[in-house]
Amino acid sequence: MLPSRTQIILGPPGTGKTTTLLGLMEKELEQGTEPDRIGFFAFTRRAAQEGKERAMARFTITNRDLPYFRTLHSLAFQQLGLSRSSVLGSTEIAELNERLNLNLNLYGSNDTDLMSMTSDDRLLFIENLARIREVSLKDQYLAVDDTVNWFELERFARGLELFKQERFLLDYTDMLTDFLRDGVAPSLDAMFVDEAQDLSPLQWSVVRKLCENTDRIYLAGDDDQAIYRWAGADVDYLIRNAKSATILKQSYRVPQSIHHVAQRCISQVSSRIHKEWLPREEEGEVAWIPDVNDVDMEKGDWLVLARTNYLLGGLRNYCKSEGWFFQINHQNSIAVEKVHAVRNWERLRKGQPVSVGDAITILKYIRKLKVPDLLENLDGEITLSLAELRRYVPQLKDDVWYNVLTAININEISYIRAMLRRGEKITKTPRIRLSTIHSAKGGEATNVLLLTDLSSRVYEEYERNPDDESRVFYVATTRAKEKLVLVEPQTPKHYLL
Repeated sequence: MLPSRTQIILGPPGTGKTTTLLGLMEKELEQGTEPDRIGFFAFTRRAAQEGKERAMARFTITNRDLPYFRTLHSLAFQQLGLSRSSVLGSTEIAELNERLNLNLNLYGSNDTDLMSMTSDDRLLFIENLARIREVSLKDQYLAVDDTVNWFELERFARGLELFKQERFLLDYTDMLTDFLRDGVAPSLDAMFVDEAQDLSPLQWSVVRKLCENTDRIYLAGDDDQAIYRWAGADVDYLIRNAKSATILKQSYRVPQSIHHVAQRCISQVSSRIHKEWLPREEEGEVAWIPDVNDVDMEKGDWLVLARTNYLLGGLRNYCKSEGWFFQINHQNSIAVEKVHAVRNWERLRKGQPVSVGDAITILKYIRKLKVPDLLENLDGEITLSLAELRRYVPQLKDDVWYNVLTAININEISYIRAMLRRGEKITKTPRIRLSTIHSAKGGEATNVLLLTDLSSRVYEEYERNPDDESRVFYVATTRAKEKLVLVEPQTPKHYLL
């Protein structure tokens, strides 16, 4: 168990868990606690960096003042005095693949579905899962519903361990186990742990070790948002330790109608801490539509969610057919440079000059054309008309962009033409974001479009263990600040509300 001096804060969606932690941190600083005697640990690198940036902006302190704002893996790396050459990376994975005749892709999927991984990646995943759950490989093998052969898994685990020993390498899980055995925990006055519901048994062990050298301990999380049990998270440990937790009641994100849907969803979870959670005063809007084609995303920012990348594919195709510029799992739907090349070529055709840099970009998208050295050596301040550009590249045609920019494939051409017809602004961050629900955790948007369908594999898991998938759906619904649009199921395999 955690020390009795631990203060646990439970924060339902939009109640400001991280802001509350920073408020407690501010009190620590006001009372004279030195920044380098404060630890802030988060589940992901992005969350740890966000906490650090918010702290620096709020308290006027520098990066150097905050040596213990990290993920737990980063802390272990630091305290063990490791170098990057000590860590198993892509080069070493390639060597391991050759040695064991494998095709490891470091999971290669954020579908959060074991069966969506390659068979070799499942070997790696299960082997690692046993270690972060602190159970034997055989017990973990028996616990997963998978087609992996036990003898293949055992052979892989032996081969991986021998490979790491021979090359004196550690993976990220080894960092934590070595820290527990050999590492020295920093001496801290105050420690803050965010998103505690996502910690694995191994990470909880690291937290307990850190507690031994820390005077004041603050943990924030929400058992209702625990959606990483599949990856080893132990939310039950948080639940057992949170009997006298402080509960943040007021959501600053979720309006009443969306709150109602979310409550219906989370009420289906059997093992949870029941907590009061209040919506914003605004009513908000919840709408059901029969098909994704019926949604109007013409205005506002949108977060479009599906349970897996496979289901997200149809949404991607729909957005492209409509000519919307969007992100999918944090990647732009098309390289902005390509659209700039199109627009600048059309400017040339209309008699308008472009910069040397823009001219070079245009030429890069003409297949089998090398950019002349003379052009690359021109002063960047110079502008060129089409006639002037032809002095350097005489073979240039006076034709529309899709006949000239031959390195842009036919599907991209169709998409760009649709974007141009719609007048999409590509100089700004896309206002439409497509994401799996897991990738969107922690995010929010004015409008959320959510598919209710599940893949066959996920639906089978939903039937076996409805609590975990109900939490996933709950997280998805609570990303919306004003409007939640639910797409009616297209198959018998879907979330139940």
